[in-house]
Amino acid sequence: MMAAGQLPRWRWNSWYWNVPLAAVAGMVAILLLQANQPLFLGLNRLSAWTGEVFWADVTLLGDTLIVLTLCLPLVRRWPELVWAGLLAGLLATLFVHGLKHPLHLDRPVLVLPREQFHIIGKTYYALAFPSGHTATAFTFVGIVVLHLSAEWRRRLAAPLLALAGLIGLSRVVVGAHWPLDVLGGVACGWLAAVLGAFWARRWRWGGTRAGRGWLTLVLIGCALATLTAYRTGYPQADDWRRILALCCLGLAGYQLCVERWSSSRLKIQSDWL
Repeated sequence: MMAAGQLPRWRWNSWYWNVPLAAVAGMVAILLLQANQPLFLGLNRLSAWTGEVFWADVTLLGDTLIVLTLCLPLVRRWPELVWAGLLAGLLATLFVHGLKHPLHLDRPVLVLPREQFHIIGKTYYALAFPSGHTATAFTFVGIVVLHLSAEWRRRLAAPLLALAGLIGLSRVVVGAHWPLDVLGGVACGWLAAVLGAFWARRWRWGGTRAGRGWLTLVLIGCALATLTAYRTGYPQADDWRRILALCCLGLAGYQLCVERWSSSRLKIQSDWL
């Protein structure tokens, strides 16, 4: 993959623009074919085959606080990766909310008769475009893919993109977003990942000892909030939320113990020499 604490050299390549261009092409096709509502209704019916819990669990992976919690086990070994992800997340937030509020597009519940589709979890009414959960998923996956070596990118890019795509699909299945919203989130998230990665190369605070320490503390706080007090709007996924938080906290605790043990062992060895 990538050596701990190391960022690859950047060269312009198709990975910077192929995903957002594909998303834009998809949006154009949907608009030309006037397929937004029919596609929504068709995809929304997927929960009839799988049940609600699966899609609630999947959509939870696009929640910003959940993604920050998932970064906790990575921050000790790949602090620059997490730092780039945080910077990219700030950009994604600006992109998403910079479009949501001026456009102020209605969500499906205000457009379609309620009996025509199924809603899982909380009902959302406005600020449809773009999908924030999808943008978050593609920001995180984009940062990971762009930081992988060429060999590991060939191995992992497809499954990572499939996971992010599944999270985007879940936003339609839970009845929260149109397909156009999801594709808009794909474009915003991936562009934020590209720009965030370049930004992190110029501002490397996250890779310093102080930066890594502060990032660890912040992410521990995120994991504790996820475990205890956070309300996602999807009660079907509460068990999944707690499992994710406990696993991330456990892995982080194990890493810290190993680091302390290793440093103590080195100190004892140096004292004997």
